[in-house]
Amino acid sequence: GAANGRPQLSSAMDFDDLDDAIEARMAEGDTTGLEHFVQNKKVLKNFDGRLPPMPRGKGLPAKKQETGTQGESKVRVRAFVFYGPGDTSDVLMPVVGALPKYMEAAVYEWPGHGLRSEEPHARDLEALAADAFEALLPALEEVKEGGEFEGAPFVFIGRSVGCQIMTLVAKTILHRFGMVPCAVVVADRAPLEFPLLSAEGQAALNSNPDKVVKAFNYEYFDVIDKDLFKKDLQYSAETRDPFFHKFECNMMVLKGKQDASVDEPRKTTSRYKMSTLRIKGSNETFLMPVLPNTKVRDLTETLSSVFAFKPGAKLSASSPQGKELEHISNVQDDMIIDGLVDFKHPRYSWPHPVCIIGAGFSGTKMAMMYMHHKYENIVVFDRHAEAGGDAWLNASTKHSRVQTDVGAFNVWYGPEFTFSGDKGFGTAPGNGGRDIFQKSFKGPGAPPEGTGAGTGVDYHPVRAQVLSMMQYAAKEYGITEHTRFQTEVAGLKVVGDPEADDRYYELSLKDLSTGQSDKTCKVSVVYHFAGAYDFNRIIDYPGEDVFGGQVGYGMGHQNQGGVFCFDDERMKGARVAILGNGAFAIENVRSCVENGAYKVFVVTRRKSLACPRLPCWFCHQGPAPTPSGMLLDMLKPMYMATGFGDPWDYYAVVTNASRSDVTIRQSSRFGIGDVGFLCSAYGLLEYRIDTLNHLTHHTLHLNSGEKLENIQHLCKALGLIGDHRMDKLHNLTYKIGPMANGDWRRLISGDATGMDAKRFTTFSAGPAALSFSQQWYYIHNHPWEYKQAVDQGMMKLLPVHKLSSTQPDQPIYMTNVQYEFTASVMLSSFFPLSTRVGSEEGPFKYCLLHSMHPMDKFHEYAQADWDRYQAMFRENNNCGDREFVPYPYTKEMVRSWFDEYSKRLGINITPSGPTEEFKRSVIVKAQNLDLYLQLEMIPQLVRMTKLHGNLKEGEDPFALATASFVYEAKKALTASSPESALDFDEVAYDAWRHWVAMDYTCSFDSIDCKSRMMLTTPEAWEKIMPCIKKLAEVPDDE
Repeated sequence: GAANGRPQLSSAMDFDDLDDAIEARMAEGDTTGLEHFVQNKKVLKNFDGRLPPMPRGKGLPAKKQETGTQGESKVRVRAFVFYGPGDTSDVLMPVVGALPKYMEAAVYEWPGHGLRSEEPHARDLEALAADAFEALLPALEEVKEGGEFEGAPFVFIGRSVGCQIMTLVAKTILHRFGMVPCAVVVADRAPLEFPLLSAEGQAALNSNPDKVVKAFNYEYFDVIDKDLFKKDLQYSAETRDPFFHKFECNMMVLKGKQDASVDEPRKTTSRYKMSTLRIKGSNETFLMPVLPNTKVRDLTETLSSVFAFKPGAKLSASSPQGKELEHISNVQDDMIIDGLVDFKHPRYSWPHPVCIIGAGFSGTKMAMMYMHHKYENIVVFDRHAEAGGDAWLNASTKHSRVQTDVGAFNVWYGPEFTFSGDKGFGTAPGNGGRDIFQKSFKGPGAPPEGTGAGTGVDYHPVRAQVLSMMQYAAKEYGITEHTRFQTEVAGLKVVGDPEADDRYYELSLKDLSTGQSDKTCKVSVVYHFAGAYDFNRIIDYPGEDVFGGQVGYGMGHQNQGGVFCFDDERMKGARVAILGNGAFAIENVRSCVENGAYKVFVVTRRKSLACPRLPCWFCHQGPAPTPSGMLLDMLKPMYMATGFGDPWDYYAVVTNASRSDVTIRQSSRFGIGDVGFLCSAYGLLEYRIDTLNHLTHHTLHLNSGEKLENIQHLCKALGLIGDHRMDKLHNLTYKIGPMANGDWRRLISGDATGMDAKRFTTFSAGPAALSFSQQWYYIHNHPWEYKQAVDQGMMKLLPVHKLSSTQPDQPIYMTNVQYEFTASVMLSSFFPLSTRVGSEEGPFKYCLLHSMHPMDKFHEYAQADWDRYQAMFRENNNCGDREFVPYPYTKEMVRSWFDEYSKRLGINITPSGPTEEFKRSVIVKAQNLDLYLQLEMIPQLVRMTKLHGNLKEGEDPFALATASFVYEAKKALTASSPESALDFDEVAYDAWRHWVAMDYTCSFDSIDCKSRMMLTTPEAWEKIMPCIKKLAEVPDDE
């Protein structure tokens, strides 16, 4: 019979009926009570093709902005990664995103974690595994029997509780589809018959959870999310019997070699002791491992090197009673340190200052990152008299404004800046002095009544506001006092062996206010933000001398082809031609019509996609990247209402027949804004897909034979080529990523050209500047990780950029987005621990955009500005007889995007944005993560000083000095043998053999790390990938 539509097991059934009922229930995913009715592994087709990107959702979050694939997919195998307690997908995303192209990896996000942090935790392991199965289901259905890609291989990779999850999921997959992974990788976990916690440990987790959490996270107890870790540990106590499941595939078990150190106190007494240090005038303390004969002088010099904000700070130590200790005396168990502010901002101390060349947007952001971390041994050089950079001080006109919303462009973009400086989310209302930069503005570049069309806000600030914003931030973070304005770096010499650790860079400086060039400066690290928006591509056309009208360039200096004047009386009623179709060409259209032009022709080889304001804002607020196909659908209302045609028909769109795999690829970036579209609707703007041949009097002769007559102005916007002087300064012959001639301590950067993406995180400078500053601040403060990457040969794998063959007029330091994306992803994979720095960016930007630009206010502002321009066109641009054009986007339409996004990506977002509680939690998590990453590097920084200059091989003073506490705190809590504090006994790991079916192997390997760091350790992936490649039968040449 059947109840509720589901076949029931009945004693009246014969065996055939029983089999049918079981199969029917398994097909529905209902395996309750059927645990021992094992479904046999089916024989599927032998898949020998390539796989498209797998379906993603809230449980399998999409990567950050992803480049479009060149040609067909190279994916032959999929991997599903299951992390452990306290982790999030963002931590692993850069690592798995940089794996070989033959494998696409997705990270399962638990409810209550990361992008799903607002969801309740799963009640138990069974519910967690059920959620994981649902997350994987769309991808699994593609490769099951009868699926589009039947038989395509997939692998499971798990750590700790993740191993428990994947085991339950594997069983469900076998029951439902008769399908198994081609390989399984286990890390940091014994099989499921072994609980992590003992009975005493489980009781303590319920009665005194902080005790248990601290025992497992002693070094970082103060900064981790204790409640999250406690809930995650509950799953680790659940067990299954050894007959629960057999993996019908090969298994690799990875263990961390460093785990064994926790049991050292069983064998020997450490020669190190902990000295408790307290900062004078505060209650902040720090435990420093010392030897009995360690001298006070060595201790204070070490503390100064690691913790002092300014270089060379002199410290003193005294007894708890206040008696100053002699430098040559031995350290005491308790001491008071005078001369430090805190123990929370350690850094690697280079012998000479860290140098930043260029005080524009990216240079200011890099300096903010250093000053945020209280690293004050920096020097900034800039040719100008104030912060702003070439782009905004030279190249922009007074009519220029931020094309994207200031939410993504603001210099405070980044979780770090929510809890430093004026604090809060960017320029949101109430954020100290910052909030003025999104208010309506009266001044240069603004209409007489002010910006914002009467709404009181300005979400696309003009040039004057942008410059004030950067200059405010420079003062807010104390950068100005470290900056030498009107100073040009005229020469750069590498002193010493270019490969030697003790090399430095000698800069020759020219004082532009006096003309003197007699000063030099020694620096240890160079960040050169050379800029990309200052030098026009100069092209002279035949007949310019007889044209008889204004000919100039829309950006740049007078001596770079001539500055184009928009605001004299000649523009009123004029006909204008603009050559080019990039973002600046679109801005020039706006400048022309604002000053009374009656007609603007854009002459371009190909018509590139542009983006209206609201779709841009929507992509910026999304916590995960917006798919290209969804973006094109959002463009469509504006395009169709203003005569731009169907965006899906543009040359930049590369897609399959079903439009499920979409890449937007064009040579220029989006022009962002609504005005260009409105100009088209009003007949003020027309495109000509053509090129200019020559000029005669007020006439453009195009190569098609068409003439554009009665043209009074010719504005060239033919692209920007960067500054060749920068290549000469560095004697640049190639770049590896941003590394000048491959030198990891000398970086040169300019905005990459073009667009090539399947998903969009941003169209603005803020996220890229944040990512760069986060990554390289981390690397330059973790030099040991760089050296490890070099020793392992990783840096030789990075792509090399030389002089462009397609744009030979570009300097070498300028690259395109494809190169930058590939190099950045690979670099992240070589420094997997660095990826944790940006792990909170998704939730952060969701909070940021809704705090700065709430949906309703943003729509009100965009619509009001649209109508302001309509009134202007009627009055000033000879459009009085034109019909009113309703704003193409309604609030209801925008709200529907949230529903579509949530459905497509499985991430629940709302038009009202995150709750205030969620916003506070994002700031707290970011602050804790920042502190965690600082505290984490202290042991290594101290080991590199002379305080511990006589270390034995493999000796870790911090681990040895703290081992006694951890050992005593943990040994009764874990289910390993009574005298061990290990998570599991060695014999327990060996029991994984019994979870693998006959005819398959279970291999074991050890990695030189702690097991909890396994999935972010390059050595582990070097072991994993060859195994997967072989079992998935990937050809050797891929």
